Amino acid sequence: MGSTMKKVAFCPADNNHLEEFKKLETSLRKFHTPEELPLLRFDNTTSDPHFFYRATPILARELLKEYDLVIKLDSDQIICGELSYLWQEDDFDVGVVMNDPSYPIPLWDITPESKYYNMGLVVLKSKDFVEHWYRLCFSRHFLNYQFREQDLLNILCSDYHNYKVKWLEEKDFYGEQAKPYWAKAKLVDNKIVVDGHEIKVIHFGGGNIPNKGNFRIRFQPEVIRRIEELIK
Repeated sequence: MGSTMKKVAFCPADNNHLEEFKKLETSLRKFHTPEELPLLRFDNTTSDPHFFYRATPILARELLKEYDLVIKLDSDQIICGELSYLWQEDDFDVGVVMNDPSYPIPLWDITPESKYYNMGLVVLKSKDFVEHWYRLCFSRHFLNYQFREQDLLNILCSDYHNYKVKWLEEKDFYGEQAKPYWAKAKLVDNKIVVDGHEIKVIHFGGGNIPNKGNFRIRFQPEVIRRIEELIK
C-alpha cells in the first residue's frame, strides 16, 4: 500500500513563522517532490483563540477525508533525510516521536521513561483516532492540560486506550529525542549520524528560547555545512 497510498504533510504556522516554514519546505524538497509528498501550510482563519493548541486534530480530520495518511510537521524543523519509513508500515493508527528527554513532562502516570510523545511530527491514519482526539480538544477537559493537544495525544497513545501506536524512532531520530546528541553528530555518507542512528529531522522545539533555531552553535562544522545545504 505504501506506493499507492495517498499522503500529505501539513504544518500549522502563521505568518510570523514563515521563515521557519520556508526552511522546512526547502529541506523537505531535497528528499521528496511535491508530487510524492505535498506540504500544506495552514494559518488560523478562524476566531478560535486556541486554534494552534488543537490544530492538529482539526486539520487532520479534514485531510483524512481525502488522504490515506497525513503527517503533521512543526515549522521549526529541518528535514535531513528521506522520510519514506513514515508510511512503509500499514498496521497502525498513529505514529509518534519522543519528547526531548532532558525536559521531563509529568502527566498522570505517563512518564518520560514510559514514552511521553512530542507533537513536532505525528503520522495519522485512523479517522477514529483523530475524531477521538478532536472531541477531547473541544471538551471541558482541554484547558486542564498544560500542553493541550500534546497531553491529550499522550493519553490516547497510553495503555488507557487500545489504539495501535507506532513509535517511529526505534532505528533513526525524527524529532526532539536527538537533541542531547546534536553536539556529537557526524556526517557519514552525507547523512547526519549519531552512534549509527541517522538524524532524519532536526526539531528545535523549546518555544521562544534564545537562539532557538541557531544550528551553528549546536553542531560540528561538517554537520553545519550539510544543514546549510539543505535549507539553501
